[in-house]
Parts: sequence; C-alpha cells; structure tokens
Amino acid sequence: MRLVGVIGSGSTTTYAPLLVYETNETLAKEEQLVIVDDRRRNMKYLGVIRRVHRYEPFLDPKRRTSYVDNPNLVDHGVMPHTSAWVTLIGSIITGSIGDVQLPPNPGSYVYVIESPKDLELGIDVNKSLIIGRHKYSGIEVPLDPSALPMHTIVVGATGTGKSRLVKALTDEILAKTDYSVIIFDHTGMDYVPYYRDKVIEASKIVLDPILITDLMIERADLDARYEQYILPAVLMYMTQAINVDNESRSTMRLSERSYSVYDLDMLASIDMNKLMSDVASKAIEWKLEKFKELAIDLAHRMAGSQRRSVELRLSIAIDIKLGKSFFRMLSNRDLLPNAIIDKLRKEKLIVIDLSTEDILIRRYVVASIISSIWKIIESERKKVNIIAVIDEAHNYACRYCGEPHKEISRVAREGRKWGFGLVLATQRMVDIDPEIRGNVNTVIFSKLQTPSDFNEISAYMDLAGLTEASLAILSKREFFIAGLMNTLRVPILIKVKEVMSPV
Repeated sequence: MRLVGVIGSGSTTTYAPLLVYETNETLAKEEQLVIVDDRRRNMKYLGVIRRVHRYEPFLDPKRRTSYVDNPNLVDHGVMPHTSAWVTLIGSIITGSIGDVQLPPNPGSYVYVIESPKDLELGIDVNKSLIIGRHKYSGIEVPLDPSALPMHTIVVGATGTGKSRLVKALTDEILAKTDYSVIIFDHTGMDYVPYYRDKVIEASKIVLDPILITDLMIERADLDARYEQYILPAVLMYMTQAINVDNESRSTMRLSERSYSVYDLDMLASIDMNKLMSDVASKAIEWKLEKFKELAIDLAHRMAGSQRRSVELRLSIAIDIKLGKSFFRMLSNRDLLPNAIIDKLRKEKLIVIDLSTEDILIRRYVVASIISSIWKIIESERKKVNIIAVIDEAHNYACRYCGEPHKEISRVAREGRKWGFGLVLATQRMVDIDPEIRGNVNTVIFSKLQTPSDFNEISAYMDLAGLTEASLAILSKREFFIAGLMNTLRVPILIKVKEVMSPV
C-alpha cells in the first residue's frame, strides 16, 4: 500500500473528501480502492476513489483576482492541488466488511490498495462467484450466489464483452451452485461455440397449431379472417399425419369432403397435449401440396359467395408467399419443451440456438420453455433452481413482445420463491419493460447504448457517485457491478476474467 493523501473536513458515513498529496497524485485514479486509516479511533474503512478534481483557489472561475488581468502571475503564484471523494464501502472489522457507524476523522491517512495482499477480507471465494477482478488492485470481487434468483441484467453497447461476462458467470454458477442454466442464444454466435455438446437447435422444437397459423398469416400477408380456414387445415394436417385412430372423434381424413360446424367442433375436442406429443414422436413432414389441398377445400366449403376469391388468394399465398421452404422449416421437429427441461435437470446446462428461426418462432420457443418450467413448479411445489439466460433480451422482454414478455414478467415477479432466476443480457435497457426492470436486483453495466439507460439504472439503484463520465473511460470487458449480488455494497469496477476461446 502507498499513501495517497488525507481525509479533509466534512466527511460523512457515505462520502469523505480526499486531499491528495502532490507527489502521489498519479495514484489517485477514478475507481481505485483505498483504505482509510483513522488512527485516532483505531478504525479502518474500505473505500473507492471517485470524482477526482484539480483545483487552484486563485483561479476560481467564479471569483475575480489579479490573475485575470495579469496572466503572467500564473508562472509564480499558483498552488494547484488535487482532491477527490472517497465513497465508503464499509468498516474493516477483523477481516470483514461492516456498516460505517462513524465518519472518518479529518486527517485520517488514505492508502491505495495495489495488490490483493494489501487487503484480506476473509470472504470464502470458493463459495462466492468470481467473474473478474477489481481493475486496479487485482482483488477478486466476490459475488453472492444467493442473489441469483433475484435476477440480473447485463447491459452494454456492442463489443463491450457482455457475452464473455455471461459465459464467466454461467461457468461459476455451474461449478459452485446447484443451479441449472438454460441459455437462449439469439444469434447462435455468443454461447453456442463454447457449449457445442449442450446445444439444442430451435429448429427441432415442435410448434403448436396456433403459432403455425400465425406464421402462415403473417408471412403470406393475409388478413385475420383467413384464420378460419388455415387453423382447421393445420389441425387436420397434423391429425392425419400422425395417423390418429379412425374411430376417434378427432380423426379427419383427406378423402372426406364434408365439412360442417360439427366437424369444427370435433377439431376443438382434440387433446392438444396428446396431439403435440404424437407430432413430436412422429417428427412429421409437411408438404405444400397436401396442405394447399386441405386449405382450399375448406375454403370452398366454408367461404360462401366469396369462395372463389378466397381460394385464389389462398392458392397464391401458399405457393408464392410461403413456398416449399416454409413447409420444410415446419418439418421433422421432434422435441417438446418439457423434454428439454427434463434434459436440463439431468445435464445442468442447455443452450438453445435460436439463430435460424423467425422472430415469432424465437419468441414462441422462449415462452414455451419458460412456461414448461412453471408447469413443473406448479406440479411439484418446490424450488427448481434454474437460471434462464436470455441473450438480446430486448427482443423478448419488451412490453410489446407478446408471450415471452408475459412469461418473463412472471419469473421476475414470482421466480425468487421457486429458485427460478433470470439473467437478461441486452444492449438497450430502456427497451426492457419497466415492470421487469423493477424486479431486477443486480445490474452489471459497461458503456451504454443510449444516454437514457444510465438514468434508468440510477432511477431504482444507488450508484454511489457514479456518473455517465465514469462509463466513458471503460475498456472492453470492464463493467460496474451494482445491487444485491455485489458483496462490496457499492458499485465496483471489475475487469472480467478471460474465457477460453471456443475450439
């Protein structure tokens, strides 16, 4: 440790002014950890330097002095000095951090912590999550794993190293806790390369009839009234493809040419859980020609006087707007969300590669898997100890993101009780629904995409003297940690540890 200065007058239990020794001013860096030694009381404090300023009393811009009209005096009579504020983290009591009961006395010595040997906190790092070290002192910053079910947001502009941080956090969770982790990789580039043997392609997950209908209507640019033809056609196609027992009320064969209200009632009576299970077991193949025949025949029977135009529009939409590639995308899906959760609970880590799918399918996959976890909770009524990592979370947790927003909101509100936590990684915090943000208790942030992101963080979390200017100086893999997971109580700057490059 080296002496950097002394505490000035006006300290509180939160902040203390620091007068920096002229010969040691290069040690007074923003975010440097220090020990304040109050020898009069035999007390020591741990703190961090913030708001470093350089002053000269005779060159105060708000005061007129002789220097204004005689600039040559500057060469002879000025005495510039550096001052800063020490944000107090806590009192050092027998190797642990306690509350600050008394402000440090003026004149207390302030020492810069230059290596981990300068500070022994007695924290068991084997039980704490370690994703990096303090930038200047090299001290491992311990994170509290008990805060995991209270949710975390990782925010930073492109290129700041969010994915590396989440990768480091994931590895620590798996190594030091009994939590399982499921990662939804939006781009397929951030986590898939690291965990290739744990990857499940979203293209293997069975889609439900409503989603398939919505996809067809959206991609074919049809209006909502076409749902009355497409949804029954989808259900008929699925039931035929899995060869449902002919005596079942849900049986619909292509050779049957009579459709009525009663027939549609028969479709409504289908056991959808069994249907989805059968579709998964058969990994059915979708063919454009067969589906087109079903849809147009339904329109012919149901569209009344408008049937010719409806048939024509459906025919063009299926052939041109959808095409064979769309039906290939629907084919050979054999995984249900509950099967993925069963696999997760056995293997502790699953990565869902969402990159090849339409945004509607991506959102469906996220929502359906989270919903499956809730079904397990409702059935077992005990903690599941699962962390869901959602990459590019602004695509799923925004207010207008539909089903995934509803499911993520529920986890944010109720997940803590059941050991179900979120790690949301995003470039734009302002796009995350405020209801979700309000239930997040740890924020890890670097340079931000928009100026309003900083205001959003500071609106519900004490940033202890940090300013937007503090973020401007950050390099890649440098993040502030604020909130319950941070055992050091005030936002601390860390350098995220290196993670091995994917093979």
